[in-house]
Amino acid sequence: MKKIIATFAVSAMLAGPMASTSANALSDDEKKALAAAAILGIAALAHNKNHYHEGYQPKDADSTAQFERGYRDGLHNERYDSRHSGENYAQGYDAGQKERQNRLSHKTRDVHGTKVPTAAIRSCKDEVASSLNVGKHDVHLIKAGQEGSDNFYIEMAAGHKHLICGSSGAGKVFNLRNGRL
Repeated sequence: MKKIIATFAVSAMLAGPMASTSANALSDDEKKALAAAAILGIAALAHNKNHYHEGYQPKDADSTAQFERGYRDGLHNERYDSRHSGENYAQGYDAGQKERQNRLSHKTRDVHGTKVPTAAIRSCKDEVASSLNVGKHDVHLIKAGQEGSDNFYIEMAAGHKHLICGSSGAGKVFNLRNGRL
């Protein structure tokens, strides 16, 4: 919510001085700057920073658009567009494929025969979402293991970030760390 408010505030500051003049009085540079600010604001709202690989960040609005196009293609299992691709599209496609794998992991992976209580999954999902500053719907169960009678270790992912959450069967989280099981 804070992102939305900040984006609208910046847009209002940029558009405010221009709003007092008529649309015909705006120079081409001012129109381009206003359009770029709007595009960047929309992209910032729509994109989750956890989709980027470590160290990668699109440099401008066009790079971000290419990344997003690749991300959508990968997420929806579309064919790789080799004729219209570059580094940004490739990075986005890879991120989209990874997110697709994470979202489908509960259907395709064996959770090693471990029956994890719903309370443990729910509390770990809440903790991971809070830690990564993402929505709960963006957090996916990858693997699980059990230690002792009531300690469960659950690997969860959001984008390229993987965390291991330790929880009791009752849902009390006792450990959260980066990594994979």
